[in-house]
Amino acid sequence: MRINQYGVLVLWILWVLPAQAEELTEAALGLCERVKACSIEQLQEEELTPEMRQMLQPMLDNMCEQVKGNMGDVPTGHALYKPALACMQSMEKLSCEVLMSPDQEPTAECQRYRTAAQQSGVAPP
Repeated sequence: MRINQYGVLVLWILWVLPAQAEELTEAALGLCERVKACSIEQLQEEELTPEMRQMLQPMLDNMCEQVKGNMGDVPTGHALYKPALACMQSMEKLSCEVLMSPDQEPTAECQRYRTAAQQSGVAPP
């Protein structure tokens, strides 16, 4: 299973901008579920032993619960809130092929988020 720049960006967003704001929480969990579904789809295509699948499945099953549990409080007025929200929402709409591709360029929304983060002095990966 590959983790591309989107996966790293999602983890970074959730680390730098954890949120309880309903809209951002829903976007983070929606994107997590999308990445999880794509990961499961990718695992089914790979030639893994049953033991390896059995080892990976619990990690995938618990992935979004861990995201939910790691969320803290951030005001919706935070300068990076709207760009982070737009980035996650744009990524959730991508096909699994695009989302999981290591060569995929960031969406326009994620590029805007990255630029805003850099301008605020918090550089994303």
